[in-house]
Amino acid sequence: MTLRTLTRLGLLGLALSTPAFAQEDGKTGTVGGGPTTSDPEGESDPEGESDPDAPDVDDTVSGARPKTGLGEVDLTDRAQWDQKLGAFEGRPHPPIYYMGSKWLGVSPDFIASAHEGLNKIYLRDYKGAMSHFNGMGGDYPGMAIGPVGQVLIWQALMLENFDFKYESQYQTASRNARQEVEQALLSPGSEAWEQFLLAGMLGIESIHTMRHEEYAKALSRGYEAMKAVKKCQALAPDFVDIQLGDGLFDYWATVISQSTKLIPNMEDKRAEGIRQLLAVEERSLFLRAPATLALTFTWIEEGKREKALASALKNWRLYPKNIINNLVLGRVYMYNRKYEASEAIFRDVINTDPNNQRAHYYLGRLFLRWGRMNQARAAFDNYLRFTDLSPEHRAYALYYLGVVHARVKDYDKAEKAWAEAWRVGKLKTAKSRLDHLKEKKPG
Repeated sequence: MTLRTLTRLGLLGLALSTPAFAQEDGKTGTVGGGPTTSDPEGESDPEGESDPDAPDVDDTVSGARPKTGLGEVDLTDRAQWDQKLGAFEGRPHPPIYYMGSKWLGVSPDFIASAHEGLNKIYLRDYKGAMSHFNGMGGDYPGMAIGPVGQVLIWQALMLENFDFKYESQYQTASRNARQEVEQALLSPGSEAWEQFLLAGMLGIESIHTMRHEEYAKALSRGYEAMKAVKKCQALAPDFVDIQLGDGLFDYWATVISQSTKLIPNMEDKRAEGIRQLLAVEERSLFLRAPATLALTFTWIEEGKREKALASALKNWRLYPKNIINNLVLGRVYMYNRKYEASEAIFRDVINTDPNNQRAHYYLGRLFLRWGRMNQARAAFDNYLRFTDLSPEHRAYALYYLGVVHARVKDYDKAEKAWAEAWRVGKLKTAKSRLDHLKEKKPG
């Protein structure tokens, strides 16, 4: 499994997502290996004339559509849930805030203020979010909300480009958040809230450390996080948000175990995982948007393009300038052959943040599928002009640039691009294409 797969699941940490998945994931997972994804524009298709609807080499864990699709997965206890909410109707805040107050031992006003801060992050009002969470730190001393909010902001900024541009700011905020949460745990009261924060901070750190390829440290943080998750579940068994970690684990652990021989196949819990994610999306106190994002990736993995599009659009309607969601939405439009809409979304990302790098990469992939080779080459060239790309990101761009050259029969340039992709990132698909091309040369 590629580092990019880990990163996109790491997006869920932006709203204190629970980290059950962190210890199962990674470039190859923490077990030391992973599936080799099949490349629909790769070895079996030397001229690059592949199915334009298939996911790209780095878009699914299994590397292909699942052999047996799931049926419809839905929630069955909505009537009981609506009845619980009804008991709190007519109050100043939404009913879920009062349920959350009972679960976590914090006031509805505190929950409302935390929601306001999270919405500012989702809306990319990072300055406003920083000011808001810092203000909450003063208004609610001992709740650790100030530095936790800072952690989420710095992570959001880095995940928009999958980079480490704000590493020092994140590390400072993370240390402060851990210290404040651990200090708060020494005093009685609000323990479920504090364990939830601790699980979130440890989970985010586990994913962040995995992105740095420090697997042992990441695994250790993941185990610590799971201890906090279990404590939170024991203290607040009805707190739905904590199921996000369980849902991610149940679904993705099944997918990963069935995609590699390095770990034994696990019981197929994909349907249960999706059920848990749907419950969080519908009933979460804090994590509805991250659960929707998680479901988008789940539907991509399942090959259910229309469901993936519906999920991505759900977040887009609420947060139309959220770059993290829009980068996913643009790709889902692409998978659904809605090429004009896909281009518009990626262009909007660049308009929102002219320094965003990833939108250029995805524009290249879009134009490649669309058959617009000149525009694809220009987009990849624009992306490769950035000097701070990771080796993996540069290698993938070079690989697809090579495919562009092969499509127009410029095999010398294709060979050069694939050779560079292999040199820079040891990308196996590039090496296979390179070897195949060399075999075809006379003499």
